[in-house]
Amino acid sequence: MTNCCEMKEGDVFVCEKCGLELRVAKPCTCKPGAEESCSVPLQCCGQDMTNR
Repeated sequence: MTNCCEMKEGDVFVCEKCGLELRVAKPCTCKPGAEESCSVPLQCCGQDMTNR
């Protein structure tokens, strides 16, 4: 499960079901584990997207 605070500029995330690809142009500034950090996983078609 990937959430935005783990993504780095240039990463490409792919949905294995429909083929949608998302490229990170500007990374999130949240700190992992911080109270206000992002916690929703990156999903498409009801499943987690994978980092290519």
